[in-house]
This record gives sequence, C-alpha cells and structure tokens, in this order.
Amino acid sequence: MLHVGWMCDRCAVQRLGNGVVWFRDPPPFTVACPGPVGGQRHDRPHRRVRGEMECTFNGSERRRVGGSMHVPGCRACCWIPHVLEQLPPPRPTHSWLCPAGLTIHCPSPLFFLQDIFYIPKLNLMCGASPLRFKMLAPVFGLSTECHMPGLCQHVFSNTIFGFSGKVTEAELQKLQTCLPGALYYKEENQIVHKAEDDAFWRPRPLEERREQAGRGALGGRRRMQQGLGGASPLPTLHSFEESVKTDGTEGAPVDAAGVTGGPAMAAPGEKTEVLGTKMWNLDRLDQRDPPLDGKYRYGTAGTTGTGNGTTIYVVDSGIKKDHQEFARWGGGASRAAYGYDFVDNDDNCDDCDGHGTHVAATAIGLTVGVAKAASVVSVRILDCEGSGTISNTVAALDWVAANHAAPAVVTLSLGIQVGSWSRVLEDAVAALVNTHGITVVVAAGNSGVDACYVAPANVPAALTVAASDLATKYNGSGAGEPDGVYKWSNSGPCIKLFAPGVNIYSACGGSSRCAVVDDAAYTYASGTSMAVPHVAGVAAVYLESYPQSTPADVSSAILGAASQGKIGADALPASTANLLLYSRVISDAAVQAASGPSG
Repeated sequence: MLHVGWMCDRCAVQRLGNGVVWFRDPPPFTVACPGPVGGQRHDRPHRRVRGEMECTFNGSERRRVGGSMHVPGCRACCWIPHVLEQLPPPRPTHSWLCPAGLTIHCPSPLFFLQDIFYIPKLNLMCGASPLRFKMLAPVFGLSTECHMPGLCQHVFSNTIFGFSGKVTEAELQKLQTCLPGALYYKEENQIVHKAEDDAFWRPRPLEERREQAGRGALGGRRRMQQGLGGASPLPTLHSFEESVKTDGTEGAPVDAAGVTGGPAMAAPGEKTEVLGTKMWNLDRLDQRDPPLDGKYRYGTAGTTGTGNGTTIYVVDSGIKKDHQEFARWGGGASRAAYGYDFVDNDDNCDDCDGHGTHVAATAIGLTVGVAKAASVVSVRILDCEGSGTISNTVAALDWVAANHAAPAVVTLSLGIQVGSWSRVLEDAVAALVNTHGITVVVAAGNSGVDACYVAPANVPAALTVAASDLATKYNGSGAGEPDGVYKWSNSGPCIKLFAPGVNIYSACGGSSRCAVVDDAAYTYASGTSMAVPHVAGVAAVYLESYPQSTPADVSSAILGAASQGKIGADALPASTANLLLYSRVISDAAVQAASGPSG
C-alpha cells in the first residue's frame, strides 16, 4: 500500500525533486494514516505528494530532512504534505510501485548470493526440466522440493552473483532452506525509464540544486540494507540527453574519399576529414585550442587512428545497424551487430527509440564518428519509450562480461536519479572494469549537481564524462576562446574529463527524433549521453595500438593526453577536473617505444 502518514522503524522514501516524493511501504514498515487531506487514505500507486519530512532520532531529537530518504538512526518519520496531486495511471506494462494486490506488471527484485559456489545449484533449481533436476539434484545435495522452475528471471554469474525473479514469501523461505546461508541481501527492482529533455532532471533552479548537492543534502553515499528483512529501493534509471527532431533525412551518401582526405582507411598515415559546422564536436577533439579549422585529423605515420579491431558495446536502446554510418570504408558488411535484447528476450536489437543509434554512430560512425573502423555491438535494455529495468541492465553487463571480444569498451549513457543508489549496478560496473578488464565509459548525468550523487557515475573505476560546449561553434570561434559546460551537466570530483555534448549531429534511429527514419537519417542531441561516445571512440583508437591495455592504462592515456585548463573558469564548477578530451592520444614515438626497435 502507498500511504501518507507516519512511517516507523526507518525512513525510506525517494525524492524525485521539487519536493516530490514517492512513499514506499515494503516490510517491515508499519504505517498509520492520519488523513492529511480530508481524512482520506491515499493508497493508489499513481499519486504524487509534495511537502516535507520530519524525523525523530534516538527517541528525542527531531529534525527536518530532505533528499533521498534512507536515514540510519531514524526511529519515525512524519510526512507533512502540502499538495496532493493525481497523476495519470501507469502504463499497462509498467508499475511505479509494487504494492500487494495490484495486477499490473511488477519488476522482479534482485537477490545476491554470498559466493559463486551457489550459482550451479541455483541454475538447476530454476531450470524448467523436471528430468534434469531429478537426475542432478542428488549430486548437488538438493531435495525434490527444491525444484523451482521459472523462479529466476535472470541469473547473474559474471559481474555479480545472484538472480532476479518474482519471489513469494513461501518461495523465499524454500530458497533459504534449499540454499542455507546463500542469500546475502536484496534490492527492490524498479522501473528503468528514459527521461529525455524532461523537467524531472532539473526540477529546481540550477544554482539551488548545485548548492544543495554541495552541502550533502541529498543523503551522502549510499548505504545498503543487508539481509532479507528489508530492501533498499532500487531507483529509476535514465538516459541522459535532450534531442531535437529534424524535419527529414539530412545526410548525403557517404563520400569515402572525403572521410580520409584520399588515403586508404586501413593504411597508416594521417588522414583528414573536412567537416561542416554541424560536426563541430569532431572539429574540437583534434586540436588543443580554437579557432575551429573545419577538419578532423586522425592517424599517424605508424597508425591508422581508426579503432580497427576494437569493439564498443553500447548498452542502450538498440541500434539501426544498416545505417550508412556503420558501413565499412570501401564496402562490405556492417560494422554494427546485435548482441542480445533483454527487453524482448531475443537477439534482435533493432532501435525504435533512437538513443542507442545516436550514441553508437558518434563513437564509430564513418562520417560523424571518432573511431571510424571500430565495430559496435548493441545490447538492448531500453524499450521504444526508453523504459526498462535495472535487473536487465545488470543482466546486460553480465552478458558483456561473458561474451565480449577483446579489446572492448562499454558505453553507459544512462544512470539513476540524484541521491539514489543501486549497489547492484555499481558493483556490476566495477566488476566489468576490475575483473574482466573492460573499459567502461559512463555519463555524468544532467541534473546540474555533483555527479558523485548519481550511479553509476560515482563508480571510481569508470571513466565518468561531463558535457562541454563551445559558444561560437557555429559562427566562428576565436583564438583562445574558452570552452563552456553544458548547462545541465553534472560536475564534481567524480568527473574524469569533459567531452563535447551539445547539439551533437549523429545518426537517427527513432521516429521521435526525425520525421523520416532511413539509412541516411540524422538528427541532433545534447547531454552527457552524447559526451560518452566521444571518449569511447578515443579509447577504441588507443586500444587499436595497445590491445593488451588494462582499463587503468586506457584511462591514464586518455586523461594524460587531455587538454588542460580549457574550460572557462567562470563555467567550471568547484572540485571538477578541468580536462577536455583530446583525440590524438597516439604518437609514433610512443608506438615505436612500445613495439621495440625495428630491424
């Protein structure tokens, strides 16, 4: 039940911004409803409430608290509502909450195991075949009652150890009996929804939100509820972008000679692509300072500078793999491929939203991309409206860990809302980097606050990217002109560097973005989502020359080569690294030193 009133034992409501809070009532909470609005109980899952929260600490001290509410030591919380407003009912396939008695779809909680040792047993227990279970159960020491087919939606065994599934109390007890000591903790899975150009991400004036984040009013670092007596709410996941719908197909057929300036793409040597003003982002990447010269230079005498042999895994909304941006220079099969679609549970990752296509083309596109010979694999977790689940996101990262071709890079142009945490998402990202040796590039987020309050942007092992801008990008930049910061970009000490993220021109893969969606359709988008693939592309270029590099090596090379002090001091938020992505991370001298003397 969703209630307004007193909550006992601990505080666990989730702030959406502008005073908007979702109440959650999982066990062991007890709630009394004093009826703040007309003496009514408010138990519909699509009501939104505004107001304040007052909590009692240590049985006596009372203080007002805000932000994401999970406050240790809180004995009771009183919700002081100001406005109660009716929201549209949830879509039939989704549920904002999962209170008892609702028949609409509820995402499956995520359960975590103490050790990988339990995974084979869990797979057998969740398997559909009674015969297989009967044959193997004695080997694993399982009784016949332990066969629980359909329990597991996903089993995670590569980045984390656990599973997601709709588990009743009876099934949970049986699971604990069959796997004694196995269950470590759980997180409640929530809707994963893409907020695009949405006031959700910027509900209050920019300066107010930055000030609030700076003083830690958003709840500080996450605290995970261990054990199975309660669950930390798993917050909403979003892609970070704004898009501009274009009137129609804008792209001309790809001019192969124009992409390189004449040389063959596969040959070592410097190549030059002549750019129009709409591709200011590539123009900015290859030079230390403005003015922009209308060219994108890549490659050296000893390298191709194209990312050839590297694969970028775009965990996103899918991909329009037949778009001309994914063609091979000189012809041949597409450089884009489908991985797995966790939305429809098949291997068709076609993009109906367009976000993933835009990101992928900026990373590897033949004309609009950074690494023009790299490959991309789409792993789909967002549906046509940009919605999904965190369990699917973790399943996608688990899939990449098991199936990637090295050297590899992963893009995560998404995250969860400010002040909310997901241990599963953070741990999965960290494992992908630290255990599996895959560079992961993450969006900083578009809430105009400290990125350390956003997951997975807060994961230290990831390359977290903020979005930069250039005010005169379309009308002639001046010498020494400072770069700016995208007005909604998150900032702070978790940011590793900036990359262009405003009005980025790239492939269109969704009808909400361009009036005509075909293999030569393009559109513009802004946000930290768009900054991510620039860094991923440069990582691919580096890995082409140094395929055995660790993620730490890749990060060190990119950050070491980045242009320093280019973001204007008046635009740079406090405690944020003043580093701007520079695409020419490879020098002939470095390649020669790494490969040893010739002859």
